[in-house]
Amino acid sequence: MKKITILFSLLIACLLTSAQVKLETLVKPGTKLIYAVEAQGKKYDFIVTVKKLSPLVFDWQMTDPVNTSGTITHTAKAMISANTMYNFFSPGAKKLDDKTISVWLSKNTFAGIMKAGKGIMMKMNVGAEPKKMGTYTGALPLEILVDGQTKTVDEELVNELSDKGVPADNDDDFFTVYGSAKLPIILRMRNGFYIGLKEIKTK
Repeated sequence: MKKITILFSLLIACLLTSAQVKLETLVKPGTKLIYAVEAQGKKYDFIVTVKKLSPLVFDWQMTDPVNTSGTITHTAKAMISANTMYNFFSPGAKKLDDKTISVWLSKNTFAGIMKAGKGIMMKMNVGAEPKKMGTYTGALPLEILVDGQTKTVDEELVNELSDKGVPADNDDDFFTVYGSAKLPIILRMRNGFYIGLKEIKTK
């Protein structure tokens, strides 16, 4: 019986391992990241189409009933050190400044939030007050579709931290990020709205 249990456990572990994907090997120019959005009583998809990775440029589209689209261009400096999130989109092309980044995290911000219990000062929205945001748990699996097949990716949960390095009691906002410095993309977020990555299309 013990041998059967061990074999079963190994089988499950193998299946879980095979279902995991590394986004840094998938996301490239032409890749579509499809997020489900709930905002102001509406539900729709937010579709990001990567045009360039360094510095980041992407087209975006919000489906019915919002029906709007545009392009976001980042600076090389923002990809390294930006600490302000651009989350509220307006139609058309927009180039963000050196302090602002969207859908991704900058290199420095990612490094700061990954120091568990310590955090880094950042702004969840343009014009917002800075908060000390950081992780306090290990990575958790998130199920998404990749080219029509169910896969899992590792996500790191990020909250506002108190002085004790634990989540602050006064804030329910959060985001999760893919746990790789090579591709620190936002996976889920609650910030006056809710958004969650549900699908990636590479073809």
